Amino acid sequence: MTPLLAFILLAGPSDLDYLRQVAREVTQAAVVKPGGEIANAGRNTTGFTLRVPGGTQTYYPAFWIRDAAMMLGADLVPADEIAGWIKVVAAVQPGPGGLDFPHGLHVPPYSIPDHITLQGVACWYPGAYAEQGVGDFGYLPPADDAFYFIQMVYERYRLTRKAATFSEKVKTGWGEAALSEVSVKAFDSVAADPATGLVLCDATPGKGRVDWGFCDSISKTGSCLMPSLLRWQAARRLAELFGAIGQESQAKRFREEADRIRKSVPEVFYTHGSLVSATGLGRKDDVWGSAFAVWLGILPRPIEQAVSRHLVDLYRAGGTVVDGQVRGLPPDGALGGYWEKAKSAPDTYQNGGYWATPTGWFVAALRKTDRKAGDQVLGDFVAHIRAMRAKGAPFEWINPKTNTYANGNYGSSAGLVYAALN
Repeated sequence: MTPLLAFILLAGPSDLDYLRQVAREVTQAAVVKPGGEIANAGRNTTGFTLRVPGGTQTYYPAFWIRDAAMMLGADLVPADEIAGWIKVVAAVQPGPGGLDFPHGLHVPPYSIPDHITLQGVACWYPGAYAEQGVGDFGYLPPADDAFYFIQMVYERYRLTRKAATFSEKVKTGWGEAALSEVSVKAFDSVAADPATGLVLCDATPGKGRVDWGFCDSISKTGSCLMPSLLRWQAARRLAELFGAIGQESQAKRFREEADRIRKSVPEVFYTHGSLVSATGLGRKDDVWGSAFAVWLGILPRPIEQAVSRHLVDLYRAGGTVVDGQVRGLPPDGALGGYWEKAKSAPDTYQNGGYWATPTGWFVAALRKTDRKAGDQVLGDFVAHIRAMRAKGAPFEWINPKTNTYANGNYGSSAGLVYAALN
C-alpha cells in the first residue's frame, strides 16, 4: 500500500480533498505578482512572482525563504515560479568577504538571508528589515535558510526533471555562476562540526545565531538538531542533483556528508526516547525535531520506533497537542515546559504556543507505532480548520487557553501539512 493510499483510507477522501483545497487557497492568497503591492511592504519590483508567509494581509510583509520553501512539495507552486524565487535569492548572495553591519553583525561568505523585501533587499536577521537589527536575533544569520534555498533548487528539478536547470548560470552578489556552485557555497556557509556534520551554534558572546526560523526567539548553543536534519536533507538532494548532471565526485562528497550526519544524529541527540534540540543551551525535548526526524527516515529503526512511541505517549498524556496543533516542547517534565532563554513569553509564540507547521510530520511519526493516534490528530486538525476557516484558520499559532489565534491563512500551516502527508 502506498503512503498516499494509506492516508486516503485512514483519513477519508473528504479530509484529503479538504486539506488540498485549503492548501491551494492559502498558498494562492500568498501570491504577490510583479508590480503587485501589499500593505507595509510596497511594490514588488523584483520582476518575479513571490509568496509571503501568511497571505497578502500579513504580519510578515516580505519574501521569507523558509516559509516559501514550506509551500513546496505538493505541486501547489509551478516550476517557473520557483525559478524566479531562486534568482531573487541568488542575487543577494554575498561573495567571499561576506558582509558586516553595525552592532557586530556578520554575514559569512555566500550566506542565504532570512528574508527579502519586495524590492529585492536582503534582510539577514529575524525581527528586522533593511536595518538588520542589533543582534537580538543572532549575530550571524539563521542556520537553516541555506538548506531551504537548496530545497527550492531541488523542487524545481523534481517538477521538471531537467537536470540542466542545476547547471544554468544565475546572477549573484559576487558575479554570475552556475546554480550548482551557488548551492554548494550556500551549503558550506553554515558552520558544522567536521567530525559529525552537525550544525553548530556558537556560545561565544557576539557569535551566536538562530538555529532555525521557527525558533528565532529562542537561544540555543552547541550542536543543534533541526538545522542538522535540514543539512542532511540538503546533502542528499545535492547528491542527487550532482548525480543527475554527471558530476560523480561532488555527488560522492554529499552522499558521504549525509552518511556522517545520519550516524551522528542518534549518537548526539537521542536520549530516553526523545531527541533533544541542542547539546548546550536549549537541551530540551524537541517535539517538532523528533517528529521531523521520524518523517525524514534518518533514524535507525529501533530508535525511530522509540521516538514514535514517545510522541504517542506525549499526545496521549495531553498538553502537547491542541486541536491537532503541536507545542514545541512537552508541557512539563525535566526536558519540557519552556525554553531556558526566550524572547517570547511563556504560553506564547514559540515558547508554548500550538502550531500547525509540524502537524504533518507529527501525524506521520505517530502512525509508525499507533495509526489511530495519528488519525485522531489529523481529524482534530481538519475539524479545527472547518470550524474556524471563516475566521482565518489555519493560523500561524494558537493558544485556546488565552483565546489567541494568530495570523490567519498561514502558509506552512496549510501547504506544509498537506505536503508532509502527501
